[in-house]
Amino acid sequence: MTPAPHPPSTSTHPNEAPCLRRFAPVRSGTHCVYAPSSRLWGAPEWDRDRTPEENLGAMLPVLCDFIDQARAANLDGFVIELREPRFGTTVDALAQTTHAVLRFLSDHDPASGHTMNAAIETVSWCFGFGGELFFVNTFGPCYPAEHSRYAFGADASYVLLQPRHSFGRVLRPGETVLPAVVRERIRRDYDRHDRGYDPHISSNPCEAWRVVRPLGADDPVVRWWELPAVFP
Repeated sequence: MTPAPHPPSTSTHPNEAPCLRRFAPVRSGTHCVYAPSSRLWGAPEWDRDRTPEENLGAMLPVLCDFIDQARAANLDGFVIELREPRFGTTVDALAQTTHAVLRFLSDHDPASGHTMNAAIETVSWCFGFGGELFFVNTFGPCYPAEHSRYAFGADASYVLLQPRHSFGRVLRPGETVLPAVVRERIRRDYDRHDRGYDPHISSNPCEAWRVVRPLGADDPVVRWWELPAVFP
């Protein structure tokens, strides 16, 4: 990993970041079987007196450290909290925010992968940073309680980066995706709590479709990458 561009701006260890306490209801309330035992790091505290870009810049060293340690420490995800309601009051706002975050990270990728410059709506695309590939999930106040991306009353929005390699700990040899029986169990758990997934999106091999979910099961795919990469 290329050395971090500047030292972290907080003395709090990322596994005790304040944003993780606020994200805890999402983590415990989600019905994914693996979520409660996941090991997470969080970004430094969001500073409302700074621009979003300045906040993300202060986060870069911590994200680089996360990547350096994730495999050895069995880390499962990195939480980015955007602590202003404007970032996720609507699905379009959350989509635009997500594009802005991922574009900033791609443009500042120390490994020069620049995955946001690639063709995004393809089966082969996956977001990358620092030489690692990530699944990206988003949660925001725009989603109602019955939605799988419900933020459990938080007025903040969250971008969760999950290293692809972390799923290797729950896969059997030769598997590249969660077994069908596990995926069906997760789907049933969500349905049982009236938080069903849209099967059309969930089963589609295009990873970009799952980054920002539409409000309704019959709503069109949220093409967040087509919106301006500018914070709302």
